[in-house]
Amino acid sequence: MIKVIREPEPKPGKLRVPELYALAIGQVIGAGVITLIVPAIKMTGYSAWLAYFVAIIMGFLIILPNVFISSTVRMAGGNYSMLCGMAGPRVAGVFAYMYLTQCLSLSLFGTSAAAYLGDVFPALSGSGARIVTGALLLTFFFVINLLGIDIMAGAQKIMTWLLIAALILFAVVGIMKMKLPIFNTGDPNWLINGWGITFNNGMISGGFTGAVLLFVYSCQGYYMTTAYGKDAANARRDIPKVLLMAVPTLIVLYVGVAMAGVGVMSVKEYGDSTTLVFAAQRIFPPVLFYLFIIAGPIMALLSTLNSSFAYNAITIGQSCDDGWLPKAFGKQNSRGSRVWILTFMYIMGMIPVIAGLSITVITNMVQLFTSCFAILNFIAYMKMPKLYPKAWKQSKYHIPDGLYYFFCVLSLILSLVILWKSLLSMGITVTVINVIMIVVFAVLGVVIGRNANVAIHTSLWAETGENSGEE
Repeated sequence: MIKVIREPEPKPGKLRVPELYALAIGQVIGAGVITLIVPAIKMTGYSAWLAYFVAIIMGFLIILPNVFISSTVRMAGGNYSMLCGMAGPRVAGVFAYMYLTQCLSLSLFGTSAAAYLGDVFPALSGSGARIVTGALLLTFFFVINLLGIDIMAGAQKIMTWLLIAALILFAVVGIMKMKLPIFNTGDPNWLINGWGITFNNGMISGGFTGAVLLFVYSCQGYYMTTAYGKDAANARRDIPKVLLMAVPTLIVLYVGVAMAGVGVMSVKEYGDSTTLVFAAQRIFPPVLFYLFIIAGPIMALLSTLNSSFAYNAITIGQSCDDGWLPKAFGKQNSRGSRVWILTFMYIMGMIPVIAGLSITVITNMVQLFTSCFAILNFIAYMKMPKLYPKAWKQSKYHIPDGLYYFFCVLSLILSLVILWKSLLSMGITVTVINVIMIVVFAVLGVVIGRNANVAIHTSLWAETGENSGEE
């Protein structure tokens, strides 16, 4: 039996635009800009910078419904709260279990940071050293998040501003030192595998569109800022504003860094490397090079690792409060941190690190999970205007319903394209294991929704007071 308990809207939180912006940028700028640019250059050539621009627009269109929804309602548990309040408790239950797979994404940031440190310091380049480095980084931010959201957000703000400064410096200096014709569309190296997608042994291996679909993973993470609705000082005003602020930030940083990375080194010169370390060595003198590696790539990865711990704990914690997952699992310490959830995430993040999975494989795994969530989110997106008609009409970002539904359908279609790409980018064994995990967790959500006693505590509020409160 599923019971819905109406909860009053909590008092405003402490997070304002600067903190929310830092969380959004720190969440989205991570493994992607740092680890995917070189593989994309090898897929499409000099046009990689344009592929990144297209990917940013594609990512924005995928998360666009979140702008409209976060301006209409305040959500305490991110997508879980949205699904409970709009798609229905049973859909939220399926999401609650499927979402546990998302914790594997933490390994991507630790693994990527270890790869960068290995390129810079030869002593850390061995497989064993990289595993130890990745594990230590996961451990450090596990402890930081145990100290509470205030400490986490403070650390995030510092890391994000250092990161932005470092990436701007790389882009500006790199563009000034460009030697390759990256804007010459007639150059044979501008589009080395055509506009479409090329395959190798049935898996995506190249092409401009292939590079776009690889990049788009790093262009969506800022939507997770919706989970801080309970902690925001004015969630319905500030969160959608921050989501929109993230787009031009990404265009300047991502496209700028891609231009610099493409312009200073050829595909052949990158060799077997998957990082921007060697490009940075050409751009900067030694002292600035080491400062850039710390404030740029390492900070990008660590800021995303930090905020991923926080976001995932909030989302999973709300499903514990409602009874989908054991309440003891969602236990909070004296600082409000979800101890056992953070521990579970820590262990899940360790598995791919210890297994030595590649960055590309982990990226495709995460994209596969995220694309599956998009199907559930679509159900909620489509119901919002009818469930919260007054609040939707009063929203600062209100648009005609027909146009809103168009953007929702477009978001779903683009997410399904990424799902298809992920399935074609992994080996058959890894694909089967991941699909089985998704199916098992989805079935768990359905079965428990039918048989367990679940008490949904409303965690989604409209300023007009509208709340369906029913299944």
